[in-house]
Amino acid sequence: MIIKTYLKRVGHNMYLIPIPGKQGEQILKEFGKRVICKGNGGKIHCAVQKSKTHGFYIGAGKDARKKLKIQSEGELVLTIQEDNSKYQLEVPEELSEVLETDPEASERFEALTDGKKRSLIHYVGKAKQSMTRINRALKIAENLKFGFTDLKELMS
Repeated sequence: MIIKTYLKRVGHNMYLIPIPGKQGEQILKEFGKRVICKGNGGKIHCAVQKSKTHGFYIGAGKDARKKLKIQSEGELVLTIQEDNSKYQLEVPEELSEVLETDPEASERFEALTDGKKRSLIHYVGKAKQSMTRINRALKIAENLKFGFTDLKELMS
């Protein structure tokens, strides 16, 4: 589905991409909340959200704006499609390797809620250095095997 929209600043450093009401409802009905948003040669995995104040929208944090190559407030043409990926997020290679080589950690990871899995994937992927991503993935695997399920415990 192609939508014409714009980047909207809603706070000091907060941005969102509004989705017109009928299109927002149609996206949720057709694809669900988790979608892939493509535009300007980039793509992001994201969630269509709804609030009383802003209606339907997609959060447009710094990383999302960078991936979608959005420079400033203005008109956007985006393609929204269903996100059929396993976790609705790109999994860093380092985390994939750790989970593939550690069946116990992988089993415990799969037992977590989808939101916790995405949070951990994002936490590992946020690191710029590969070594940091490896260390984070190993620490998460270790903490999973200790039986931790709380995000703060898993990431510490």
